[in-house]
Amino acid sequence: MIRIEVLDAEAARRNVPALAGVLVDCVARGASVSFMNPYGQADAEAFFHGIADKVAKAELVLIAAFLDDRIVGTAQLGLDMPPNQPHRAEVRKMLVHHDGRRQGIAGAMLQRLEDEARALGRSLLILDTSNDQAIRVYERAGWQRCGFVADYALWPDGGFCDSTFFVKMLEPERPARASSVTVRDAREEDLPAILAILNDAIVNTTAVWTDAPVDLESRRVWWRERVEAGHPVLVAVDGGQVVGFGSYIQFRAWEGYRDAVEHSIYVSPDRRGGGVGVAIVDALILRAKAQGKHMIIGGIEGSNRASLKLHRRAGFTEVGRMYEVGTKFGRRLDLVFMQKRLS
Repeated sequence: MIRIEVLDAEAARRNVPALAGVLVDCVARGASVSFMNPYGQADAEAFFHGIADKVAKAELVLIAAFLDDRIVGTAQLGLDMPPNQPHRAEVRKMLVHHDGRRQGIAGAMLQRLEDEARALGRSLLILDTSNDQAIRVYERAGWQRCGFVADYALWPDGGFCDSTFFVKMLEPERPARASSVTVRDAREEDLPAILAILNDAIVNTTAVWTDAPVDLESRRVWWRERVEAGHPVLVAVDGGQVVGFGSYIQFRAWEGYRDAVEHSIYVSPDRRGGGVGVAIVDALILRAKAQGKHMIIGGIEGSNRASLKLHRRAGFTEVGRMYEVGTKFGRRLDLVFMQKRLS
């Protein structure tokens, strides 16, 4: 039977030999977890004595996975963040002894660390790994890749290894969607409202990288082309008034991109921040899933913090940032790509 326990400083010191045994086993079998071979029991025990001291100072949470009465796994939640980062924590040293693997221990420890982080008021978790099996564990648990660094560290026996970084927001607070807002397919009579919302974005924001307002006929052509191609054009309606719209098309023209779409959303200026954007994004995600799409992508201007936050809370991950590729209002603009896996 597997159980996950939080170890206080006394329990950590009492279990140092068993915790060290797990670490030695993992390093010997090639885990890149800060240490180089030869790495022995005495080295690992010294490390965990230091960890017990940090537990005593409330700088981290230490957990252990017990299989019956034997420790076969351990992991840490680092709480010692800088003063301007009190909301986040780091998952560190996720270790499972080789004869305790493939029993769900890593996933169970990860869930316990997330629960502990929530209880401590931490809302953002970070980790990195060089292990392909660990990557699958984290992705199954809803963690999102947020970066990749080649040659980040060394394997225990030498040679560079890459590291993949993950992030998870815990129960993010999302803007409330007003119950009166509904999202439906756009009709031709919605085009004047769509035009007004788009032209406001063109004239007053950096959300659209064009300078000149467009006319109604251009929107009519745009709408017909998208509908005929099977791409949705959706509007958010409140009290009979169109207060936002969104759409997507295939990410790139080549047929190999047929399962990836790129979306855009626009909200009336007097309704921004009130949940309209959330409603549109959610509806586009549902439509893309219904159409069997695998990935939905957004390109967002780098200083548009509201849109970046909205997409993060909807489960999008930042996967790239292109600096100063756009120009508007005499400013150089960055382009941020975010994506969400749908299947």
